[in-house]
Amino acid sequence: MNKVLAILFAIGLISGLQADGFEIKGVINNIDNNAKTISVNNMTIQVMPQTHIKLDDCGVFGMDVNGKFSDLAVGSFVEVEAWPNSAVNGAAANTTTSYMASEIEQKCVSNRAY
Repeated sequence: MNKVLAILFAIGLISGLQADGFEIKGVINNIDNNAKTISVNNMTIQVMPQTHIKLDDCGVFGMDVNGKFSDLAVGSFVEVEAWPNSAVNGAAANTTTSYMASEIEQKCVSNRAY
């Protein structure tokens, strides 16, 4: 009985991770405009046409604004909501990348520490 419960718990946990995705936080290392990918913490992430890009504190009076792929910049801190390519069914994914982004939030920091 305990083994069955453990297996059901593991299946639920894995399914939940794939359904909700996960967050990758870090600095953009590289941007490939042709492939529409970014590299964060040395992980290549596919940016899809449906990916929501938000520029955090970039607008008037520090308001958030919607952004485009061209607004992303190397060296910027981002939070990426991503899914493994294997968890996305029927998407026209770039098979050389491991992750697909549903949302990217780029931080606009005017008063950096250094």
